[in-house]
Amino acid sequence: MRVALLGLVVVGLTACGPQMTGTDAGVGCRDTTKSPANLLENPGFECGEATGNADWSAVFGTLELAAGGRTGRAAKLTVNAAGGRFAYAKTFAESPANKTYCFSAWLSGTAPFMRMRVLRDFGGSVQEVSFSDQIFPDFRKIPTLKVTGDMAPKIQLVFEVQTNRPDGQNAMAGQTMLIDDVDVWESTSNCSEPR
Repeated sequence: MRVALLGLVVVGLTACGPQMTGTDAGVGCRDTTKSPANLLENPGFECGEATGNADWSAVFGTLELAAGGRTGRAAKLTVNAAGGRFAYAKTFAESPANKTYCFSAWLSGTAPFMRMRVLRDFGGSVQEVSFSDQIFPDFRKIPTLKVTGDMAPKIQLVFEVQTNRPDGQNAMAGQTMLIDDVDVWESTSNCSEPR
């Protein structure tokens, strides 16, 4: 596990709590079964067209909603010559200053390594907290990334397939990463809530 902490903001990484194996459920495209609530729209990728939707957008590579997810459909990112990266396109938290946010997801695929990045836009400078991990053929829950401290007015969640690793274990065009059941919540107990 490799953790990169950039910037002067207090940040941390914590292991995930007990793994919940049930499906995401709720009303419409929002998971309403968890407490605290999941802040994302369409965290399980069950809503939207087969070629994508307004909640998530590809930066590099091809993003589609595909069968074969952990719980129904999943976001499938296929690497191209420029790489593979996609982001949550909506604002999920208003006035996030001095709050703790927790980020987790389930992933699988054929690419070797991934990175989950939380970008904080301070209106001119962007600071990043990220977590990197190996991708396996079966779905595995990645550890919870905890972001605390003086938060920016805008926060963006990004998933990417790694294509510039120093050890050379880079993804190649045509390899895939599947992400499912993304979970983002505001925590009052250091991200220790059962999910």
